[in-house]
Amino acid sequence: MTEALGAGAAGRVTFTRGGLTESVHRVHAAVVDARGQLVAWCGDPALVSFPRSTSKPVQALPLALAAPELPADELAVACASHAGTPEHLAAVSRLLARSGSTVADLRCGTHPPFDPEVAASLIRAGEAPTPLHHNCSGKHAGMLLACVLNGWSREGYTEAAHPLQVRIRELHAELGGVELEDVQIGTDGCSVPALALPLHGAARMFARLAAPTGDLAPALERVFQAMRSHPFLIAGTGRLDTTLMPLVPGLAAKMGAEAFYGLALRETPRGPLGIAFKIMDGGERARPHVTLAVLRELGVPVTEELRALAPTTLHNWAGREVGAVGVELGLEWAERNPAG
Repeated sequence: MTEALGAGAAGRVTFTRGGLTESVHRVHAAVVDARGQLVAWCGDPALVSFPRSTSKPVQALPLALAAPELPADELAVACASHAGTPEHLAAVSRLLARSGSTVADLRCGTHPPFDPEVAASLIRAGEAPTPLHHNCSGKHAGMLLACVLNGWSREGYTEAAHPLQVRIRELHAELGGVELEDVQIGTDGCSVPALALPLHGAARMFARLAAPTGDLAPALERVFQAMRSHPFLIAGTGRLDTTLMPLVPGLAAKMGAEAFYGLALRETPRGPLGIAFKIMDGGERARPHVTLAVLRELGVPVTEELRALAPTTLHNWAGREVGAVGVELGLEWAERNPAG
């Protein structure tokens, strides 16, 4: 179906200064309904790209399937790109303890906490960050527990040939509605396989999260509800996922590096939808602007609180207005858009 529909014009987020175009971020997006059908797009819906951390809700499914009684906060942090706050670290530590693992078992590497106050406090205390502070430590702790519960070795759990990673790739293909060989393998920043698939496949994964069906439905529903009920654990203060989800009823959202984004949206004029978009230059600052434009085109009421996430004017550090932001998304619809 996507081949027949073909690619259209890419969306654009344009930043201007003094009336001149200063930068342009080009956008490809796909919207899939609860039946798994592509219903709208801009640019190329068949673009093959790495969702990066946007894959985390799917990467957490083996854990959700193997641990149906796992507390929602621990499942949420397994889906997170967290900020390294004490609340995040406590949830990851609880998850680690369930598998008898320690911080030394994490293979995600180390970086400073995303939360600037936590990062500054470590510096003041003369302490170095540990793998626990890595934004993916919850995912890795969840993977270790999934290995233990499934009877798989924890050794080599980040390798593409490990049974856990094989299963995760199969889940991407199944939920994305693509062939297994169409799910390409790279290596993510945290050393687990980064899986690439067509944009419409990523949107279909989020459509399944918005409208779970089949044998995976209970686990998908638990992941969706965990993300919805613990938005702070998914990201952190001032970050888009955490701020956005409480403002939009029935929305689970997950960012990925290099400006990928996935949205599972339950309440639209078309019913549940999955959305995936990729900003081609990796321009993170364009992400909230594209998100608001997508929500508006899908008929989601855009409140003042939502508009505040993507201001259309630019101000400098002295508070002076110095430029503007414009968005041209122009979704193409397979049939008439009931949102208008």
